Amino acid sequence: MQTICRNSLIGLTLCWFCASCATAMSHGPIDLDVKEIDGKPAVCLPASDDTGSDPIRISRVGVSRETGVASPAVDYWDEVVPASAPAVYLKRGECLVYGQTVPGAIINTPAKPLDANNYYTAAIVPVGESGPVYGAIFCVLRQANGANRIAVPGKQHNPCASLGD
Repeated sequence: MQTICRNSLIGLTLCWFCASCATAMSHGPIDLDVKEIDGKPAVCLPASDDTGSDPIRISRVGVSRETGVASPAVDYWDEVVPASAPAVYLKRGECLVYGQTVPGAIINTPAKPLDANNYYTAAIVPVGESGPVYGAIFCVLRQANGANRIAVPGKQHNPCASLGD
């Protein structure tokens, strides 16, 4: 039962974060791929999706974590590219590494250290008043040797399942 509630909460958190970053979502969130690059999570634009295979112009990128049912999400990293800044595009298959400075972006929240054994939501919001928001959920797992590992809940296997149980 805790797993169902936790997974529902994670889904609601992702939707809340994505909705707070965009004024309208005609397509709903589209999954980002998550990788680990130099020990940090990296969110990657899929090679193609419902909107095609063209690059996207970035408006906002961020990572947050829900800290409780009655608590608002905490931003761990948040950057906004103002309309007045030169356009920044993310090509299909390219990634943004956690904490990476997006050229021309205003850093609202510099990247904070990620806590082990927690879930996080990531989002990339393209420019435009409507359209998709790209999102992902990942967790940071503490390994036996003390190092952290980035993991992604999957349909067949969920390495993050033990968190919060």
